[in-house]
Amino acid sequence: MTSFSITIDGRAIAARPGQSLLAAATAAGLDLPHLCATPREGFAPIGSCRTCLVEVEGEADLVPACRHAATTGLVARTDTPRATRVRRLATELLAADMSAEAAARHPASPFRDLVTRTGADPDRFGHRAGGHPADASHPAIALDPDACIRCGKCRAGCRDVQVNGVIALAGRGEGLHVAFDDGSPMGTSHCASCGECAQLCPTGALAPKALQAAGGPASVTASGETVCPFCSVGCRVTLHLAGDQVVVWAEGADGPANHGRLCVKGRFGFPYLRHPDRLTTPLVRRADAPKDAGLSLRGADVLALFRPAGWDEALDMAARGFARARQAHGPQALAVLGSAKGSNEDAYLLQRLAREGFSTPHVDHCTRLCASVPPLAEATGFSAVTAPIEEIAAADVVLMVGSNPDSNHPVAASFMKNAFRRGVKLILVDPGMQALSRFATHHLRTAPGTDVALLSAMTRLVIAEGRHDQAFVADRLEGFEALKARVAPYTLDVAERLTGVPAAEIAAAARLFAGAGAAMTFWGMGASQHAFGADNIRAVIALALACGQVGRPGAGLHPLRGQNNVQGSCDAGLLPAYLPGYRPLAAPGHTVVEMFDAARMGEVRALYVVGGNPAMANPDLAATRAGLARLEHLVVQDIFPTETAAFADVILPAAALAERAGTVTNTDRLVQRIAPAVPPPGEARADWRIIRDLGVRLGLPWAELTVERLFDEMAREVPALAGFDWPLMERAGHARYPLRPAPEGDSLFADGFARGPRAAVVPLDATGADEAPDPAFPFILMTGRLREHWHTGSMTRRSPVLEALSPEPRAHMHPDDMARLGIAARGTVEVRTRRGTVRLAAWPDAALRPGVVWMAMSFFEAAANELTVNRLDPTTRVPEFKCCAAAVSLA
Repeated sequence: MTSFSITIDGRAIAARPGQSLLAAATAAGLDLPHLCATPREGFAPIGSCRTCLVEVEGEADLVPACRHAATTGLVARTDTPRATRVRRLATELLAADMSAEAAARHPASPFRDLVTRTGADPDRFGHRAGGHPADASHPAIALDPDACIRCGKCRAGCRDVQVNGVIALAGRGEGLHVAFDDGSPMGTSHCASCGECAQLCPTGALAPKALQAAGGPASVTASGETVCPFCSVGCRVTLHLAGDQVVVWAEGADGPANHGRLCVKGRFGFPYLRHPDRLTTPLVRRADAPKDAGLSLRGADVLALFRPAGWDEALDMAARGFARARQAHGPQALAVLGSAKGSNEDAYLLQRLAREGFSTPHVDHCTRLCASVPPLAEATGFSAVTAPIEEIAAADVVLMVGSNPDSNHPVAASFMKNAFRRGVKLILVDPGMQALSRFATHHLRTAPGTDVALLSAMTRLVIAEGRHDQAFVADRLEGFEALKARVAPYTLDVAERLTGVPAAEIAAAARLFAGAGAAMTFWGMGASQHAFGADNIRAVIALALACGQVGRPGAGLHPLRGQNNVQGSCDAGLLPAYLPGYRPLAAPGHTVVEMFDAARMGEVRALYVVGGNPAMANPDLAATRAGLARLEHLVVQDIFPTETAAFADVILPAAALAERAGTVTNTDRLVQRIAPAVPPPGEARADWRIIRDLGVRLGLPWAELTVERLFDEMAREVPALAGFDWPLMERAGHARYPLRPAPEGDSLFADGFARGPRAAVVPLDATGADEAPDPAFPFILMTGRLREHWHTGSMTRRSPVLEALSPEPRAHMHPDDMARLGIAARGTVEVRTRRGTVRLAAWPDAALRPGVVWMAMSFFEAAANELTVNRLDPTTRVPEFKCCAAAVSLA
């Protein structure tokens, strides 16, 4: 983008078209006084506080820097007597809006800093009367209305940036006040608990309770920046510590993926770092503690089975067990299960240990459970998104299949909602209602398991009406004629009968997508986590390719996935079928679920689990526990004593992501450097260091390995990382691969594809659901994630705020189903499948289709995966988490 020069206080700085004077100054490192303005991306200027007034040559009046556009040759002064005097006066008038008591309660705040900076007398005009009742109803945020100066920043953050629409300024004149929903207390409102309001509030009127309890901002003793571990977006976050290095406040940093935004987990999920359950010393199993597949333990109950050990004893025992198993049963009897919760360096070295130290092909990680990329690689030859989330800003239409970003990727969802409010149209394919439903031009509420039918009908209509991109199909696509033949049976009438979506709605959505100048296509775990998930994704990709919706700004293919290093762990080769850089292997090893099937049959005898928790994450947990109990040697490396650790012979305490250095790669192909934001507790160590030391004991020459060397080695092995090295990461902090000149943009494949000049439409596996409802099991059980919890809950359920917001497992059911069965809200029910039974509270949820039961996977006390079916997609080897037959009855 072309820049031009402006002058502020005699200094020439560069500005861009569309920038305000304040934004240009901030970007140049100048600190202009301001209060209600927020230079972060997505904030429109409010212009209410008048504290950023400056003199501009040619203007008779002072102008607000937040609203005045930077233009070529503009000359401004911020330090003239008139500007200084008026800013001081504006600050004094704002101070009068606070009660005297509230001002005393909040001595440290951005507003108090402004008072000091401007030389204002905060008592000059007196103070507003106090006595307005505080609102402490929310678990994490307190409202002190007497401290509110009614600047509107909280409203802008909630309504315009996060687009949650909960906060308003209600009333008039002196009665103007912050309100939630229709006047509800904050704790009972529809607040998404993202904490944006508390981050923005300049006076402390909205403030985090944990920070207040610690003594306010002055109590912060240290701060450090890291990447949030709770999804694949890759938000940067600044952790503020007090006392014994406890996180009292997490602030959104201006990272390339989040631009200062956070969600409830990123904001309030970090107390797990100093939870008393943290593993701080190596542990070895007591001789009198046999393994019992019938038990499901966690936390202190797990620790009772072990005794403390030194690092040398624990690592020696771990190495001897693996060497013994390899000698007795051969390398095929060993397996390695990693995690995408770690760093690139962890993943890269772990796959090397499996292949060089164990000589086994059985290496995989937990991304397998939501694998969405293999069908994309089939089509394009590229195992990553073709366009990052931010490309939605250039789109006309978005097709979203099987994804609920507002719960699973809330920060990404905020950018999506920004786009929808600007006019981007949404075609949402999801059986249930969700937060994005209100933005949808078409919400196609399919019957569970019928996505292929719907998408095939849309593709058929587009082709039949000649709405497909004929030039793209002719020049850049293979398999089009086979696609035409495959979708031919899916008329609109057939699709309506199979999916339950009206034919006219299907047709309108297809025409909208095909006619878009640029369309982004997203899919999530609602598409992938099926025994036919690859077919769902192939059908999505086929529609997008037939319409030529790839390779332009605002047009691309993007699988939304679940963990912070979801892309990097795959790039690093932590997969059974690929070496680093996706070099295929002739004889692939076992995937995640297959490892435990093999263990149950006595084929896998020793297992190294780093960061995963299969005893909660896998389908059919009874089968997983049986496999774990039969292992001769199990080493678990984690930050908590998980359900999986209960079966270990050795437990090795790991540092959390915020406690180590390295790099991670998010869903957008952004590689980000991380540094320790807080030291690890006790004797916990970074995963890569533990893996290195274990490898040394197995005879590998790894003693001199470092994070820097590991990243450089991985970058040489992965073609997509050409041009990357550790000095680049230190210098830039982040970079998106492949490295491209700026004018080329981030939407890939404008010309050819990674596989060649043409993309491919791949035939379907043509598999279906393993279980259909029947009289004995008349419901469909679907599982997923809540906004407040993540994965198996080992971290988020150790956050007091997240646990308070979502404290119990629930069986979500349509109210009509509950009434038919005589089930009261919060009544205890049994949910049964052919694998097991769990008891939990019933919860009425009109967003669901009748006949569906939905459960979150994060609750140990009613583990949803006790019920799910162990059937895998033939291509991705992803389990069927979204569709199995269930029964519900009063307990």
